[in-house]
Amino acid sequence: MTLRLTREQLHELVWSEAMSRLCKAIGISDVAIAKHCRKADIPIPERGYWNKLHAGQKVARAPLPPRDLATINVIEMGGSLPPELRTRVTGEPGVEGKPESIDVLTERFRKRLGKVTLSRDLTRADPAIAKLLTRDETIRQKIASSSFYWEKPHFDSPYERRRLRILNSIFLAFARLGAGTAYIRDREARDISISGPAGVSITLDSPKKRQPRNRQTGDADAKDKLELSAEGGRHHPDIVSNWIDDDAGKIEDKLTEIVIGPAIVSERESRRWQAEMAEWQRKRAAEEAEARRKAKEKAEREERERIAAEEKARRDELLTEAMNWRSAGLIREYVEARRASEQGPEFENWARWALTEADRMDPLFKNRVQP
Repeated sequence: MTLRLTREQLHELVWSEAMSRLCKAIGISDVAIAKHCRKADIPIPERGYWNKLHAGQKVARAPLPPRDLATINVIEMGGSLPPELRTRVTGEPGVEGKPESIDVLTERFRKRLGKVTLSRDLTRADPAIAKLLTRDETIRQKIASSSFYWEKPHFDSPYERRRLRILNSIFLAFARLGAGTAYIRDREARDISISGPAGVSITLDSPKKRQPRNRQTGDADAKDKLELSAEGGRHHPDIVSNWIDDDAGKIEDKLTEIVIGPAIVSERESRRWQAEMAEWQRKRAAEEAEARRKAKEKAEREERERIAAEEKARRDELLTEAMNWRSAGLIREYVEARRASEQGPEFENWARWALTEADRMDPLFKNRVQP
């Protein structure tokens, strides 16, 4: 089972109960909760806090730091929230209240970020970049050992080295703030995503070549322009999510805004997704309520129909018994009327049979003979 909590709600919980008891109640390890708190920048009680509190010593509850674009605001973890803990959190679990202005979050993010500058070289490479460089070095070694080896290093040209230095600077900036981890899924570093609080997909390529390059045509000229785009920006035309080498400067001169831009896009996308989820949940709740209403109406209708059918069956049975009672009496009268004018063994046999039939039909006779 997945439990969703906002930063505020998790902060309320970790400061309301000792971690060992809290984890047992939720069904998650203390290591896991501490990890979630670190990712969401939620302070937790220091060692000895609860002993001091129970001993009557004065202790201070650490406030929740304000979030920025690099801070997770909704935490998902395993476990469930029992009723006794549910009363300790404000609002519906996992549902954010009125969010802060994105402008406010952006300014906090900008202040922590500072100025992002281009990496001088790739000696300090982000793990995603280091993986590409390692692959190129492996290829060089294979070429050195075999003149028939067909593959060539991809990032030897000035153009590709420039791309890597720019990406490396962006990745390191995100990692430094805990804003996300970079992932490169293809050999040429065109399929790029940054996961985490500021997660977003980006592309960095020549404006005229927004697709994988053909190796046989050779590397692009080192003077080729570059264009960087945050893919989610297409949903938010009011946000700058595209940067290009132009008269205002090169991509390298815009790195600070390039880091901030995708973070804003990510926040917007997160809010858009949460709004869609809230709307989906609202519709689902309405559909479930309508289904329950229809099921209740059906059950009530079927119950009314059952009662009506039972009443009809009782009436029909009553009428049948009354008619049989009347028929039994009529048979007895008829037998007695014939007895006045008929005699003999043959008549008596018939009379016994007729009276037996009358007794069998007569519901009152059946009740009299039952023990």
